Amino acid sequence: MKALSDERVSLAHGSGGTEMNELIKKLGLSFRGDWKGFDDDSASIKLENGEELFFTTDSYVVDPLFFGGGDIGKIAVCGTINDLLVQGANPLGISLSLVLEEGLPIKTLDKIMSSIRKVSEETKIPIVTGDTKVMEKNKVDKIIINTSGVGLGKTLNQELVVGDKIIISGGLGEHAVALLAKRFDYETSIVSDSKALVKELESIRSDIKLAKDITRGGLASILNDVAQKQSVGLLISEELIPAKKEVKRVTEILGIDLYSLACEGRLVCVANKDKAERVIEALRKFNKDAAVIGEVTQQDAGKVFLQTIISKRLLPTPSGRIVPRIC
Repeated sequence: MKALSDERVSLAHGSGGTEMNELIKKLGLSFRGDWKGFDDDSASIKLENGEELFFTTDSYVVDPLFFGGGDIGKIAVCGTINDLLVQGANPLGISLSLVLEEGLPIKTLDKIMSSIRKVSEETKIPIVTGDTKVMEKNKVDKIIINTSGVGLGKTLNQELVVGDKIIISGGLGEHAVALLAKRFDYETSIVSDSKALVKELESIRSDIKLAKDITRGGLASILNDVAQKQSVGLLISEELIPAKKEVKRVTEILGIDLYSLACEGRLVCVANKDKAERVIEALRKFNKDAAVIGEVTQQDAGKVFLQTIISKRLLPTPSGRIVPRIC
């Protein structure tokens, strides 16, 4: 293994796969104080009254800035809200920091801010603080957005047992395909799944053991993270995983893996088998494609397997430059 001083940052380090996880571990901070969950969607700390305060942050670089169903502003705010929600928090406020390229049209910036305002107003989660910096032309690509969020609640992370059901809230790949179609000038009816999952989580939180929003690294990365942290095996079925025909067609044309694609408005959750049907009924009020896609198994602790019509194969954590700049 190379010494850290001999390595250089690559695009793969930001793709949500193996390389990113390794880099985070190498650069990890040793002092965490009383915070926990620092390697999850949001960290939390227990308050004197017994409640937990949650905190999360993320940065967004997207090419193109606008695409069917969303833009960089919408996914930034929705992404931070969702990172709080899936950990069990009720979001209280969001910070918004912008790094702008000199020469960016004010019309473009106004359109992005309009999307941010709309999400904030619809979810009733305010933007409460922020910062703006401007870089010389060609020193940054148009705009970088950083959002952070705080919330109160109770950590949603129960122990998984054999037979628990894995549930997804809707079809895979729609955000990635909408963005890639815009990038390659490919006509499609697919729009981004980008949305804040406030109502979905409110409707199922009491019936699930844990939840994750499917972002960088896609379903494959999320499920491997769960399997490793919980030391359980996960088995999902290819025929049960929802994805629109056009999404599958685009992934085949471009030669990209559906299970590694980021979503911006989808969650995967795990529920006791006796509560799974109730969770599905609740999620289908928001998306008819919500489905049980697999279960927790006794074998292969720490690993995820995909059952196809031909065989069962390992579904590893994605590696390399998965898809450039989609979130």
